[in-house]
Amino acid sequence: MDFAGRCIGVHDFGGPEVLTAFDDVKALDGPDRVILRNRYCGVNPVDVSFRTGRMRAYAGDLGPGLVLGMECAGEVVASRSPRLPVGAVVNALTLPGAGAHAGSYAEYVAVDADRAAPLPFGLAADAAAAIPLNGVTASSIVDELGPGTAVAITGAAGALGRFLVSAASAAGLTTIAIARPADGPLLRRIGADLVLDGAALESDGAPPVDAIVDAAGLGPALTAWFSPVDTIVAVRADTVHTLAHRRRVDANVRRATRVADRLAWWNRRVLRRPEIVGPIERFVPNEVAAAQERLATRHRRGRVVLRWWECGPVGAPVPAPSRSSQLALARHRDGE
Repeated sequence: MDFAGRCIGVHDFGGPEVLTAFDDVKALDGPDRVILRNRYCGVNPVDVSFRTGRMRAYAGDLGPGLVLGMECAGEVVASRSPRLPVGAVVNALTLPGAGAHAGSYAEYVAVDADRAAPLPFGLAADAAAAIPLNGVTASSIVDELGPGTAVAITGAAGALGRFLVSAASAAGLTTIAIARPADGPLLRRIGADLVLDGAALESDGAPPVDAIVDAAGLGPALTAWFSPVDTIVAVRADTVHTLAHRRRVDANVRRATRVADRLAWWNRRVLRRPEIVGPIERFVPNEVAAAQERLATRHRRGRVVLRWWECGPVGAPVPAPSRSSQLALARHRDGE
């Protein structure tokens, strides 16, 4: 069975003006695949990087249209996975460019079942849609760090930073968060052992650590703050690090393993600690350009999502949800 809807993506790289809505048809095109009727999808800086061409190495052929978006939450409407039956409500990590219309800016999303996980009762669908990209990235990064590591995290109060602090703390690492003093209480609640003000580090320096996860992309600035370290994790591949280090790890969620298990773990954790995701701003799909622009707001906390269920992209109407769809999603708070 095919599922026809609308999606948002690009046929050329550029500014917000290249964002386009176009027709989309999803079908079960392989074993252990599922199709989701999208509820929410996350809006992230990497989406802007795909749009502008910075991620062109992963974009594939733009001819049929590159659908943006790396995460979503919705109801399974077709499945070849016994683990995710029709009617299950899940979140998923999607990989734009990995196939035709593979991103999550779409009414229907086709994804490998091993990149999706059911939502626990009580986890809001909008919060769930904001978990996959940063959650899987954070867990994969922490796995690169050895037991007992003392790790400093730049940009610790940002969208990825909060997941990193929580994951490092859960792994038993000594977790030092670099953030503004106003964010200290939040970061301590989610697991930071120490919160350091980046402005104060200019004069005082930082305590010795084994590893730095540079979520803020500070690059050369770290040299003035830290002694040489064993490991630097670069979240942005083009960041240059002059601080002496033994090895550099480039974070890349496309290489992540055990994605479904990681998602299930984060779903339970965010249910208990919703401040890991933070406040959520919702846009309808025809506001996608404004949603991406919102990402540039300085010191913004929380996440931006597009809501798909009742809102057709770029003015296109969406059929009313089926009774089974309504019942499936009634088990979860809408987050509004």
